[in-house]
Amino acid sequence: REIGCIIRSLGCFPNEAEVQELLAKVNMGEEEPGGFIHLEKFLPVMTEVLLERRFRPIPEDVILHAFEALDENKCGYITKEDLVKHLTEG
Repeated sequence: REIGCIIRSLGCFPNEAEVQELLAKVNMGEEEPGGFIHLEKFLPVMTEVLLERRFRPIPEDVILHAFEALDENKCGYITKEDLVKHLTEG
């Protein structure tokens, strides 16, 4: 479950399908009990990802544009309530 957070904390931003693809590569058919991943299996895969500079961060201007689109009142910020509404409503 936490593997996506770990990968993102390293500056890589894969989508959920790409996280699952990495997990499959790490596990290579040998799923560990309890959902654990051995560090010795994870390190080579993650090292390759980092060296190839896969999953680059989203450019700042794209993120800013997304928040501007959510700022309906054009006040320069998004309230907690508005953010919750946008994240939970379809």
